[in-house]
Amino acid sequence: MRLSPLLARLSPVCLLGCFAAVLAQQPAPALEQILSRIEANTEQYKSTVPSFLCDEHITSQEIHDGKLKHETTVEALFRVARSPSPDGTLEESREVKAINGKPSSSKKLDMPISFNGGFSGALAKFLSADRRECFDYQADRSSPASPGTEAFTFTARESAAKQPACVTIRPETTGKFVIDSSTAQVTHIERTVPHPIGKDQAVLGTASVDFAPVTLNGRSFWLPITVVAFTTETPKTNAFRFTAKYSNYHRFAASSTILPTTSDSTQPQSR
Repeated sequence: MRLSPLLARLSPVCLLGCFAAVLAQQPAPALEQILSRIEANTEQYKSTVPSFLCDEHITSQEIHDGKLKHETTVEALFRVARSPSPDGTLEESREVKAINGKPSSSKKLDMPISFNGGFSGALAKFLSADRRECFDYQADRSSPASPGTEAFTFTARESAAKQPACVTIRPETTGKFVIDSSTAQVTHIERTVPHPIGKDQAVLGTASVDFAPVTLNGRSFWLPITVVAFTTETPKTNAFRFTAKYSNYHRFAASSTILPTTSDSTQPQSR
């Protein structure tokens, strides 16, 4: 085997270093297989989950010095609908039932902090095949996983920031996720990014989603049961926390009744 003229001029140390750098960007074979299974599950969810409804309970808080400064609670009917467009994107909306324990149908919520995308983008943004090039993944050895689960971390690649699939990923993004070992379904995912508020650049924003299997129309889907989003408190900015819990899932479908046509026998007869 002969080296190309360019490689022939490189020292053995450089060759080893370059080779190691290339390997560092590639997931280990076992991790590669796990990521492929997760990505397949993500794609299946995106393409097959039907439109559905569920009950939503929101608690939105502003915190100063570790003490609650302001809180808003919301009871709502949460809807995830599949768009009629060719790409079939999932659209989130809510019908408010009560605010702070009082009946309300307000369409505009005044909360300390709000969050959306837990159903439509939490997995697709970080664990889909078309975003694989945006992150470095590795097993998470920092804390023991529960029996039957495996934990992993991900970090945004600076070198991929200008790739079309990665332009919406903040270069400083970090996160972790936990999967059910037998099914490779994600049970928990979280991500942290810088979250400037006004001129305060030191704020970090974290969002997490916990998933559990839910049966819709006789088929099981792993859907969010808890969504949490919060920002850190700094000397300039209070902390904010959003918690939403979801229950009573049921499929959303429109129904119609077709009535038979009848002839009008009441018309007067001509004589």
